[in-house]
Amino acid sequence: MHIYLLFFSIIIASCAQILFKFYTINQSITPPNGFLESILNIKLIAGFFLYFCSSILYILALKNIDLSIAYPTIAVSYILIIVLSFFIFKESISLNKIIGIILITLGVSFLWK
Repeated sequence: MHIYLLFFSIIIASCAQILFKFYTINQSITPPNGFLESILNIKLIAGFFLYFCSSILYILALKNIDLSIAYPTIAVSYILIIVLSFFIFKESISLNKIIGIILITLGVSFLWK
């Protein structure tokens, strides 16, 4: 059960990153928008809320998962972000990113053996 909490936490944190990226598109913290108007943006607020929820799930997962395993497993979020960015923002997936995905997958899988 706790591994599901951990992975759900990773998925939610990755969604928060996507919202932060959406927030930065056509966003300025300088006039005419102003700082207050910028920080009250719904995408930014939703991203912070998702991070908060992700943190709660992560803390619950730590109850039965060693920190030395749980924390490195968060690297799976890098893979998720690469894939989501490819589909949502049309970002490219280079050979270096593919190699990184393979290395992260191998590293995380070794931790859980």
